[in-house]
Amino acid sequence: MMACSVPVKAQNPATQTITLSDGGRYTGQVLHGKPNGKGKAVYKNGDVYEGEFLKGKRHGQGTYTFTDGEKYTGEWFQDHQHGMGDYYFMNGNRYSGLWYKDYQSGQGTMFYYNGDKYEGEWAEDKRAGKGRYTFKNGAFYDGYWLDDRKNGKGVFDWGDGSSYTGDWVNNLKEGKGTYVYGDGEEYSGQWKNDLPDGRGIYKFKDGDIYEGYYVEGERHGEGIMRYKNGDVYTGRFLRGERSGQGTMAWHNGDVYVGLWEQGHENGVGKLTKKNNDVFDGVFVNGKLDGEVVIHYADGTRFRGTFRNGLREGKAIEEDAKGVRFEGSYHEDERDGSFVERDKTGAITAQGRYEDGKRIEM
Repeated sequence: MMACSVPVKAQNPATQTITLSDGGRYTGQVLHGKPNGKGKAVYKNGDVYEGEFLKGKRHGQGTYTFTDGEKYTGEWFQDHQHGMGDYYFMNGNRYSGLWYKDYQSGQGTMFYYNGDKYEGEWAEDKRAGKGRYTFKNGAFYDGYWLDDRKNGKGVFDWGDGSSYTGDWVNNLKEGKGTYVYGDGEEYSGQWKNDLPDGRGIYKFKDGDIYEGYYVEGERHGEGIMRYKNGDVYTGRFLRGERSGQGTMAWHNGDVYVGLWEQGHENGVGKLTKKNNDVFDGVFVNGKLDGEVVIHYADGTRFRGTFRNGLREGKAIEEDAKGVRFEGSYHEDERDGSFVERDKTGAITAQGRYEDGKRIEM
């Protein structure tokens, strides 16, 4: 506030009381009709400043108390809060640090009414630059800020064993980062909108490891799942489940190559057993179901239908010597009429099977 040049009353040679330009009153040292030196100004709106003046402006050390109860005490420069100072907010917050032309700017600490605390850099009243925000419960964020939000590299520690170290954009995990969960699991990779999104590696507490793509926090796209027991799946995922084209190599030596849905073999696929038996056909929920061709390791070839993992219906089998069986199966046992032929096609036997037992005709 600017002061007028008309003295009202002289207290002593060093102190005067004058009327300010807003109608308020000033008592203190005066030079050329303006506050200059130490004094107290009571402004028309009820605000009070007590401290140093220079050529009519608040300049030097001083305390400004607002009518709403807020208060600033510290350094001033040409009527601006400028330099080191403390500001007491009406809601109970307190800022202690550097100011630039009435803004919290530079290094400073905010003590929040709820027990939280921020120590670090500020720009125009907002957290900006490097700083640490500590919550009352012990959790903290230590990293970079922009426009009062976490932006850039930073570490967030929740205090319960879980933490995130990596990139932030507008308070959200975005970019590259590593999240360590309280139960010991860990994800390291790409993030978007606070969720794993893109390529990453997830280490499960049971020892399983997934390496591949994520979409909105779920395994989605190409990936490899290495299970603790030695099983390895390589292929497509959909919303966290094995789905699409994929290969499972079990630790016992069996290998399946084909389609998956909802975590199970579903669709056309080929299962190669450790003993080199090969099952080629349609799978439903992990079991053969439909037209199937089997090439056994001993040279025998089977063509027929399966239901729920068991041979069911008409089938043709031919061994390595060309001996051919033509008949049917029921619940994985030969059942019903049959014909056997040699490699020339001549009938060598015929009859029936009942519950897997052969009855000659």
